[in-house]
Amino acid sequence: MEKEGQTGGTLPGMEGGGAPIGEENSVRLIGRLTRKPLMVEVTGTHKKAIFTLAVTRSYRDGENRSIKQKAFVPVVAWRALAAQVERLGKDSAMLVEGHLRTWSDPKGKNFRWEVAAEVLEVLERRESPSDDRSQRQEPAANA
Repeated sequence: MEKEGQTGGTLPGMEGGGAPIGEENSVRLIGRLTRKPLMVEVTGTHKKAIFTLAVTRSYRDGENRSIKQKAFVPVVAWRALAAQVERLGKDSAMLVEGHLRTWSDPKGKNFRWEVAAEVLEVLERRESPSDDRSQRQEPAANA
């Protein structure tokens, strides 16, 4: 019997052949920013944006009541993708495609994860308060 987690093993019931199971690490999310992205400058001029997307899942329970669950997904974007979200504010809607990254502490007990963005599309723009032009006063017209 093979040990669990061993690399290159077969799944139970697949002895003697069967189609290999392909592995894929891809994520596609549509959600809203929980706050303005945190911008970090790394190694000179490269930018990194760190933000959280609130993603809602709707379903019906056994009594046909509508239930909404919210998940909060950490996302990181680099360089040009980071620049795309730099001026976005809370509640901006966006689509994010990317892959999962995980790591743990040296003892292997505490795990962290995030989505590394590969594609970003802003679906609804909400400017951050400091960039909001609607709150700026227009000069009064002379009458």
